[in-house]
Amino acid sequence: MQGITPFQLDHGSTWHLPDGAIARLGKGNSVTMTLSPNGTLLAIGSYLGMWLYDVTKRTPLSLWEVGTQISAVTFSACGEWIATSSWGGPIKIWDVKSENCLAKLRRDESGGNSELVFSPNREWFAVGGTNRSSNPEEKLYCSVEVWRLPENLQENATSNRPTRELLYVGTNPLAFSPNGKLLAFASPDGVPEPFNTNGYPVIGGRWLLDASHVVVYELATGQHLTTLAGGEDVSSISFSPCGNFMAVCDRNGVNKAWKVPAQPATELQPWPLHKVYQEVDDNAYHNISYEPENRLLATVDAYKHEMFSVVDLENSEMLYPHTKEIGPYNPDFSHGTRLAFESENDVHIWIEGEDRLISLGHTAGFFVGPQQFSLDRKVLITTDRYDGIFSWDITHPNDHSHIFKPLGMKPGSDGWGERYFCVEVSSEGKHFVTSGDESSVRLWELGADKPIASFSIQAEVSDAVFSSTANLLACIDENGKVYIWDIATSEIYDTYTTEKTHNSPYIEFSQDGTYLISRSGQIYDVAQRKPLDRYSSEDGIQFLAFSPNSSQIWCDWRGWNNETIELWDIQQDEKVSEIPKPNWWKPKYIEAFALSTCGQYIACSPDTWTLNGHICIWDIRKEDEPIVTFEVAEGISSLAFSIDRTLLASAGTSGAILLWDLIPYINDCVS
Repeated sequence: MQGITPFQLDHGSTWHLPDGAIARLGKGNSVTMTLSPNGTLLAIGSYLGMWLYDVTKRTPLSLWEVGTQISAVTFSACGEWIATSSWGGPIKIWDVKSENCLAKLRRDESGGNSELVFSPNREWFAVGGTNRSSNPEEKLYCSVEVWRLPENLQENATSNRPTRELLYVGTNPLAFSPNGKLLAFASPDGVPEPFNTNGYPVIGGRWLLDASHVVVYELATGQHLTTLAGGEDVSSISFSPCGNFMAVCDRNGVNKAWKVPAQPATELQPWPLHKVYQEVDDNAYHNISYEPENRLLATVDAYKHEMFSVVDLENSEMLYPHTKEIGPYNPDFSHGTRLAFESENDVHIWIEGEDRLISLGHTAGFFVGPQQFSLDRKVLITTDRYDGIFSWDITHPNDHSHIFKPLGMKPGSDGWGERYFCVEVSSEGKHFVTSGDESSVRLWELGADKPIASFSIQAEVSDAVFSSTANLLACIDENGKVYIWDIATSEIYDTYTTEKTHNSPYIEFSQDGTYLISRSGQIYDVAQRKPLDRYSSEDGIQFLAFSPNSSQIWCDWRGWNNETIELWDIQQDEKVSEIPKPNWWKPKYIEAFALSTCGQYIACSPDTWTLNGHICIWDIRKEDEPIVTFEVAEGISSLAFSIDRTLLASAGTSGAILLWDLIPYINDCVS
């Protein structure tokens, strides 16, 4: 590459890149993770695929199922197999060493699988989760399915395939007894309900399953042994290694343990309650696990309060506190002595008795908002509405991003705190706007401890934007009212009300600060302090971007027959030019759009609900076919050109950012 330090790449940023991409920032939004039984491997399921790590060397070994959103992962008892599931796809059982798929187990394709469990003796495999059918009655399908596994699974074998033998009404969490003879899982009320004609149970009219009970079945006979009151929404189930006890935890931190009968009863009967542990009252997510010596431990995942802990329930002792901000996804605490969890910018492993965490350098993804390159093209800055301002050194794409979150989470709040709306890169610095629950608006410079300016309004802010050229800050509230402040004087410059639309409110300044546009298409003349009577929501305009000539806007028009992307002069109210959409694209709206600083190149991506996305780039002087089209295994949500237009950044549903080298396709690129 010209004019920039060469990329420092390793496996994490180059594995399975689509054609044309040169690097990846982040490793995708994490969903689930699991440690191998001996603790040497960690599998992380994400929107990008499944990452497999060598814990000892702290390095990624491979990336599996690229482009598949992994919803659950689990290792077999000996660690030689791993099972994965995805939304809408089959469950797959893999050989860890060869990475070959040994079996595919299909469920209702309309739903997902939230938990996968191998029995300790590897004879059984259970799946739990909720599936929503597509029938007009919109009923919730809730089932636990159990497959019998052959002694030897072989790739493409016509015999010795897993067979589904048991089907129950219930959901996650699931747990096998140590001898593999019993299966326990959460149930809405412990009473079997009718099965639909497709073989799945029907929970009529209930969208959210109230899993307040735990039922236990004997696998060899399929007999229902007991129903136990698990509390309010069961979150975790664990059998002791000795097999004598079964513990259950609910979402309120109430932990109970029952004595497991030595011999299964011939008819349904309650188990004797062994102990009720002290309630952990902290409004958090809880997980329990017995350690090898049959001591019951619990993890307390209070990520909204920036706290995570491991507690010895038997002795009411705190074994490990993690007071820094943690990620919102479920940790793995399945073996009692090792814990894998996600922090704000890494994945860690805690091992009981060791003083230090093992940190893997796994930069998880996030839901990317607007992006901008720095003027020297070496830094990419982007926002996540709730997680802060992220700054990436793109010359070292495997390094962690810097996260700027000056106010953090709002203390004591069940909701989110400060929200981050926009980034504005200028010659003076890097500015961004935040707004809190108290309807305040703040303007910051990246790295500063205090805001440059702060303002208050009467309703909750929906979007905000800063104009460095005009030195103005504008925001729109949930009612569609726009406020404009003069930064120098901290005085209200003007207010006006936009039309309400079904879309979320949105505003943007032109590059020179002359105009301000809202989602409805209404354009405000900043100098004249009045809206232009040009467009409204009834016209069906979809604003894409201001041209460098602020009197011109790029736009799309709602409707299935629009075949072009158009440049309009808002003063003359006439079309200046148009770009034809590819034939395969014409029925689709534009989801993401970017215009180069010079105004000569546009990049955009069509709206898609599938995992097959496209990024098209045009030279607008040619007004014909795209000069290049990139294919990606995800929908695209935002795009950004570097200042010299030789790099393009794209972000999508995976939570990772891709960098694209445009030099081979742009003839007039600068050095």
